[in-house]
Amino acid sequence: MAPPKTPSDPRALKRKVSPQILQLPGVSGIGVPKGQLTVYLESDSEDIRERVREVLKTVSPEADVVFLVLGKFSKQDPD
Repeated sequence: MAPPKTPSDPRALKRKVSPQILQLPGVSGIGVPKGQLTVYLESDSEDIRERVREVLKTVSPEADVVFLVLGKFSKQDPD
């Protein structure tokens, strides 16, 4: 039985996979700049990249993902 198709809209895909991907150690965030699903990493790690791809395979096997290493995100105090 084929897995259910997910919408080709990157924003819809982000909403669907964010809870799972954001739980992975080493992931700082997830976004859709310029219409491309992008996962932000704390440090460059092939293990983390593979774990993100595994999540995407279960939800949307045809999805493309871009990885950016930006370090750990932290909440900023308002000025």
